[in-house]
Amino acid sequence: MIRVRVLGKPEILDVPADVHVRKRSLEFLTYLIARGGSAHQDFILEDLMPEPSRDKAVKRTHTYTYNLRQVFTRLGGDGSYLKVQQHQYVLDRAGFDVDLWTMLDAVADAAAAPEQQSQVAALRRVVDAYTGPFADGAGYLWLSGYRYLIRREYVDAVLASADNLAGPARAVLEEGRRHHPYDERLTTALKGFTATR
Repeated sequence: MIRVRVLGKPEILDVPADVHVRKRSLEFLTYLIARGGSAHQDFILEDLMPEPSRDKAVKRTHTYTYNLRQVFTRLGGDGSYLKVQQHQYVLDRAGFDVDLWTMLDAVADAAAAPEQQSQVAALRRVVDAYTGPFADGAGYLWLSGYRYLIRREYVDAVLASADNLAGPARAVLEEGRRHHPYDERLTTALKGFTATR
């Protein structure tokens, strides 16, 4: 199982010191993760490499793919962790433990929960999985839209958790504001929490 963290600083975990992960390969992996594990070559070139010629950009994509496959094989053994099918780059989700996917799976579980107790448990998993803004500090040019959507899912979960918790509600809200100190909804919720208690 390849462990990857993209909430906070992007990182492939447990990479041996003698294995080199290219910075742009990590960006490519982070991009695929943000898109749910797959992306067509045309989107990759447009979002990650808009400036070089198409031929040069395609060659770079092959370089990043090769580098990632080497890293994945070293960490997880033989397997088809990253496949290319008709210009579609696809991660084998079963081979990865990704914090963002764990969080988004919990968001889906909360939305589908048949009763409040399981919904609260799923919301707690969302909050626990979130360790910081998506690709924090990476400076990738393409990430702002993804970061906004992921932050919104997290803040929604924090607010929903606070609505369903009595004692720990303030702690959940404060944790949320620690990650996003300027989020108006979290600030308002904390003020309302203080005013009513």
